[in-house]
Amino acid sequence: MVPDGQSRDEEPKHLHVKVADGRNSIYDLVTEYLQSAGKAPDWYWRLAGRLEGNDAENLEELLSSAFEAGAYIAHEHPEDLTFEWVTEAECERERRREESAGARDESKRERSSLSHYA
Repeated sequence: MVPDGQSRDEEPKHLHVKVADGRNSIYDLVTEYLQSAGKAPDWYWRLAGRLEGNDAENLEELLSSAFEAGAYIAHEHPEDLTFEWVTEAECERERRREESAGARDESKRERSSLSHYA
């Protein structure tokens, strides 16, 4: 699929969908969907946490529910999501930026937790 405004000669792009506000949690939005669909969020999250690759029946249910949750969130909470078509190079730059930010945050947490013992 070619995004609107992209010719077939340009570098291929793929879609990134993110929660618009970093203080919101995708887990909360998926849990809201599960509750509204009459599914048990506890079952879903426990199963997702212990899923192994050879559990095809449960994997299909999880993927189906995740897909449905994405559609629900996009319909019910469009203001909470951002959509961006990115190239592989842009994606890699973003990944590196997030990893370095995560490393900085982890370092800050480690220093603050160590200062508790100082």
